[in-house]
Parts: sequence; structure tokens; C-alpha cells
Amino acid sequence: MSLRARIDALADFVETRTGAKRLLSHALDEPIAGGARWAYVFGSMLTAVFGLQAVTGLLLMSAYSPSTQTAWASVHHVTYVTQGGWLVRGLHHFGAQAMIVLLGMHLFQVALFGAYKRPREVNWWFGLLLLGATLAFSLTGYLLPWDQKGYWATRVATNIAGTIPVVGASQQALIQGGSDYSSLTLTRFYALHVGVLPAALIGALVAHIALFRKHGVTPPHGADLTRKDLFFPRQLWKDVQAAIVVFGVIVYFAFRHHGAPLDAPADPASDYPARPEWYFLSLFELLKYFHGPLELLGTVVLPGLAGAYLFLLPLLDRKESLRARDRVLPLLPLFGLGVAVVVLTVMALRHDARDEKFQAARRRADLSAAKALALAAKGIPPEGPLAMMKADPEVLGEALFTKHCQGCHVLGDLGSREEASAPVLDGWGSEAWVLSMLDDPDHDARFGRTPYKGMMPSMTRCKPDDASCKPMKPEDARSVAAFLAAGADDGAPPPTDAVRRDAARVRSGEAIVKTRCTTCHLYKGEGDDGGEGTAPELSGWGSRAWIRAQVMNPASKATYREKALAPGMKKYMPAFEGELKPAEADVLAAWVHQRARR
Repeated sequence: MSLRARIDALADFVETRTGAKRLLSHALDEPIAGGARWAYVFGSMLTAVFGLQAVTGLLLMSAYSPSTQTAWASVHHVTYVTQGGWLVRGLHHFGAQAMIVLLGMHLFQVALFGAYKRPREVNWWFGLLLLGATLAFSLTGYLLPWDQKGYWATRVATNIAGTIPVVGASQQALIQGGSDYSSLTLTRFYALHVGVLPAALIGALVAHIALFRKHGVTPPHGADLTRKDLFFPRQLWKDVQAAIVVFGVIVYFAFRHHGAPLDAPADPASDYPARPEWYFLSLFELLKYFHGPLELLGTVVLPGLAGAYLFLLPLLDRKESLRARDRVLPLLPLFGLGVAVVVLTVMALRHDARDEKFQAARRRADLSAAKALALAAKGIPPEGPLAMMKADPEVLGEALFTKHCQGCHVLGDLGSREEASAPVLDGWGSEAWVLSMLDDPDHDARFGRTPYKGMMPSMTRCKPDDASCKPMKPEDARSVAAFLAAGADDGAPPPTDAVRRDAARVRSGEAIVKTRCTTCHLYKGEGDDGGEGTAPELSGWGSRAWIRAQVMNPASKATYREKALAPGMKKYMPAFEGELKPAEADVLAAWVHQRARR
């Protein structure tokens, strides 16, 4: 038997037992009224991208562990340890975003061609169901890495769900698996993402394609209906080319970003600049315009009206004509909705770009993410990545400063310079900081916004009406600054702005402090008035030990003393010895000492 005869025999065997040839013929020989068009490629592209999501999702499932202690670690392992894992995760991440874009384009193409009109109303509704399922995929997929971005973005979404009257609170508890986020929340989102939503989407997709095959394509107004191309080869070739382009774009972004981003581990106690993904930014921006009792308009009413309009569009547009200009009135809200989404998204991006506080918080979040990745490379403890982060002195120090200090002080990007009510700590302990303090202690960056304003005169300048004033000579001021900065060095390298300090200049500064400053200050526990002065201890000023003592109890003799506290000073600098553990105080003091000197 010849080779051709063997192939024919095998084909007949398969056909008689499966009907594969007939099924293939049914799929490829579909007639296309009006001929093949590029406008018809969106459905095929979406199906192809969904296939990519299914394959990459199954691969990710094989390495993912859904719990608050293991989720981030497993995603980190996939991204940075597993060979090729970064590419799989990148394809899945950007494939999800591609589906959102393609769905939007497909919806507008269908509306423009009038493909929602009788007898295709039900197919339009299945398309909306697919849109909702895809958005739900994106929302549930957010949380699975259990990183800061996903955690806080999902909290925003579930809090919005909680604002719905009557059922909001119970609905939010059902979604979260309780009153707060926990491993139950994560496992529920995981079950939705890999079980419920895929089943719902596949079912809706099968029904959508079946109804599409039943009614055929909707050719645009004016198309030559006598022309009937078959799906194969013309339309199939266009679909394949479009799918290749989409896959190329997804691969490009996956390689450009070396996979998908991974933020620091989720920390419910952190101050994170929460933002949703770009395709939900329009809703985020919309909420800025509705506050208090009006909030429900932005969270429920307007999105609900948009959804109701899309559902009712086939019933609202009863005209026979498929020409778009004959259907301006029913289509106008759709295009208005599209324009609103684009405008609100752009506005959200521009507002964030101009918001200095947000940008500063975003930089801190990026540094935290980089720190987490560096620590994870050394190994993640069984307690989980959050425990790993909190055990790191630099991370813990910043967290403690953010919680206890930045409400009054400013240090780098932390704190508000407009709202600060205590000295700015940038450069604190350096010669430059001391010199500026000696020259203008009432400057807003020093004590100008505290109860100490006016209590310390300038040591380098005299008021015009003060005949008894004896200002320090510039070289004396520099010696005092050198002496105090040397004590603040505390064995650490001097600040980058410091000049080399010779021993003679430091000794000179100490002598000046003993003769000119102890009228108000203490030095090594002693002062001209027996310790009843109104200024702090200068011995070891700015050192880690001094900072620790000040943080734990500014009324102790080690820093300010009880009588040295100006009226109302406790309001600005309370004692934290009841809030901070000794080890935390050590970490905070060391962190402030190091960060101030950068």
C-alpha cells in the first residue's frame, strides 16, 4: 500500500469514529457575508489571548501557594528563581491587560456595526458577561501575589463594594471571608480566579461563539452582500496575523519589564500610596468628585447606570438601519462613556504625576520593594516575607519613624514640610545644621514652629536694639559646629558636607561651649544655673544614645529635663517609652542617625 493510500485510510478511520473532518469543515467553511474584514479579528484575538492566559495560568498554578505567609514567596520564586518563570508570569500579566484593551475595541466595533440588534441581542448580553468576567479576573488576580500594590488596590475595591446600601457590609464580609483581610481572603480570591471565573468565562465564550455562528457576522452598512468569502483562508489568515501582532506586543512588554512587577510584601500597617491598575483608574478618579453622602453616586449609581445602558442598548435601538449616523442617539452615551473613561484615566495619571506627596510615597514604596527583593535573595524565613521585612533594621526604622515621628518632623521624603511642627532633620548632627541653628534658630526648619521659638537668640547676629549682644566670630561658630558634629558622629563616618575636623578646632569648640553655652544648656550634666536651664544637654548631642534618650523620654536629664521643656512642648515631643520596645528604640535611633547624615 502506498503512503498516500495509508494516509487516506488513516483519515477515513478518524473520520468514521470522530467526525473530525466534518467538524473541521463546519468551522472553516463558514460563509462571511460581505467578505472577510480586519474589523472581524477582535473575537479571534480575544480567544487566542484567553488561550495564552489558560496555559500560563496553569503553569503558575503549579508553583503558587495561596496563604499570607507563602503567596509572596512563591511568586518571588517563580519570578526570580525558576528558569523562565519571569517570562511565564510576564506573559500572563500583560496578556490580562491585552484582554481588557481588546474587549473595549471589540465592544465598540460591535456597537458601530450594529451587531447587537435583532436577532443578536442575546449574543450582545453574553459579550457583556464576558467583559464582566474578564474584569473580575483582573480584580481577583491583583491580590494573588499578596504584595503591597495588589493588597491595597483590592482593599479599595472591596471597600467600595461595602458602600452598597443594605447588602454592602455582608457582601464585603463574604468576599473577604470575614471582617478583615487574611488567608481566607486570599484563598477565596484564588478559588474565584482559577475555578469559578474560568468555568463562567468558558461557558459564556462557548455560548457566544455558538450564537455568533448561528446568526453570522453583521456586515457594515453598504457592504456588498453578494460577496461571501469562506472563513478559510481569507478571514483565518487575517485572524492569524492579528493574533501574531498581539502576541508580539505581549512578548515585547514581558521582555521589556523582565516579567511582571512585584512590590514589597503586603503590610496592613503600612502607609502605601494605593492605586488600581490603569484600566480602573477612571473609576478611582471619578470618586474624587463625590464625598460624604454623594459617595454612593460615584461607587454605585453612575457605574450602575453605565452597566444598565449597555445591557439595554439592544432594546433602546429599534431602528432597522445599521448605518451609524442613523443611530447617533442610542450610540451617543456609549461614545460619551468611552471618552469619559479616557479623560478620567489621563486626569488620574496627570494628577499623580504632579502630586509631590504621592511621588515621594511612590519612591519610598519602590525602595521598599527593592529592599524586599534584596532580602528575599538571601532567603525568606518560615514566618513569611513580612516578618523578613520587619526584622530588617532599615525597614523597621523607617516604619517606626513613619508611625511615630513624621507627623511633626521631616526627614527626606518622610513628613510634610508645610505641616511640620518640629525641626527638619535633614543633615541633623552635621556642621552645616549646627551653623544654621546658631545663625537662625527661629527658622521654620529649626525651632520656628515649636514652643521654643524666640527662646534662643541668634549666636552670630545681634538685634539692632540689643547693645549687650556679643555675637560669635565666624571662626568660633565653626569651631562650635565642629565640636558638636564630632560628638554626633558617634563613631560613624562624618557627614558628606563636613570638612576635615582637626583636634585643635574641636577642642576650641568645646571650650566655647563651656564658657558661652552652659548658661542655658547642660554639658556633661552641669550648667551655670545648676541644671535649671531651658536648653538641652550638649554632651553627645546628635549621637545615637542622645536620640534614643530623647525619643524615650525628652524630660530626662540626658536631653531636655522636665524644667527645660517649654510650655506645650510635651504636645510636640511626647515620651515614647510606653509605646516603643527597647529594641525598637535602638533601631529607630540608629536609623534616624544614619538617615539624617545622608
